[in-house]
Amino acid sequence: MSVSIDIDHVVKRYGQNTVVKGLSAKIRAGEFFTLLGPSGCGKTTLLRMIIGFHSVEEGEIRVNGKRINDVPTDQRNMGMVFQNYAIFPHMSVKDNVAFGLRMRKMSEAKIQTEVDHILKVVKIDHLKERMPAELSGGQQQRVALARAIVIQPEVLLMDEPLSNLDAKLRVEMRNAIKNIQRQIHITTVYVTHDQEEALAVSDRLAVMNNGVIQQIGTPQQIYKRPSNVFVAGFIGLSNFVQAKLTRAGDRFALIFPSGWHLPISTIRKDAQDEDVVVSVRPEEFVIAPAGEDGIPAVIVSSVFLGLATHYFLKTAQGQELEVIQYEGEGNHLSDGTKIALRMKADRINVFHAQSQESMIEGDGDGEKE
Repeated sequence: MSVSIDIDHVVKRYGQNTVVKGLSAKIRAGEFFTLLGPSGCGKTTLLRMIIGFHSVEEGEIRVNGKRINDVPTDQRNMGMVFQNYAIFPHMSVKDNVAFGLRMRKMSEAKIQTEVDHILKVVKIDHLKERMPAELSGGQQQRVALARAIVIQPEVLLMDEPLSNLDAKLRVEMRNAIKNIQRQIHITTVYVTHDQEEALAVSDRLAVMNNGVIQQIGTPQQIYKRPSNVFVAGFIGLSNFVQAKLTRAGDRFALIFPSGWHLPISTIRKDAQDEDVVVSVRPEEFVIAPAGEDGIPAVIVSSVFLGLATHYFLKTAQGQELEVIQYEGEGNHLSDGTKIALRMKADRINVFHAQSQESMIEGDGDGEKE
């Protein structure tokens, strides 16, 4: 049976340094939940608090409502996959996978059955007699995954499991991990600093910075409607443009330094005239001929990537921007071409210049801790 995990205002300190700062999150039973953030943000520390490697100074961690702060690690019924695989080099694949079952005093006949089954699930049953030195990185990671889940844990924890693999193998393994997680329907907490990886595997994800969760939501919510400037800049590519928000009755418009006015209907109704930061994904720009409404700019350089062309522009005010134009949206533009740059008003994000918090109505329906 899948379990839920409640993380309730937990704190972790090392001396005078507070690494996790009163952090809260609710992880649903059976979901694939990712902790995403830059190095040193506290995501691995939180993972280790869940499994019991690190103590909890304040707050509570509950599994299916049961407080586990003081439960020893070996009694938490959790499996963990580490960045460096941590498989035993002197044991065959099948013996590595069987290790946890033997520690639990299971009969050898039952161990054989369980090991054979899980090796088929992770698609390495044909390698069960091999030694780790004879395996590729991806195969070793599958051994580590099989060993973690063969004991039928309530929770699967994964700490940067793909960081030692090459780019192509990372994509292959992240798809395999997600498919296996769906097949066994185990509550999974996954740590990564790779945004693309997090978007690809997660049911929901928490973006962390400096020991604090900035936003929790689905990949779509967080990409499309980030809750603040940090999330907008950390997830995917964003261009940040200064502007002024003006209000006339219930209507809003953005006024850019070039003087261009852009009506916008997604702003919260309690917003007032103020300075704002506008976040625009490269694909949210629209290139128009020079002289038309928009921000005047010039093409500095471009990169053709088949399905799309990436343009690098400079505005009349000197700001550098990146724009993506997909095939069929317009003819290729040569370096030095003058253009007018518009934005898809229903897709851009607007933040308070001072608080850097979102001013978009609904804010993507994501959660913020």
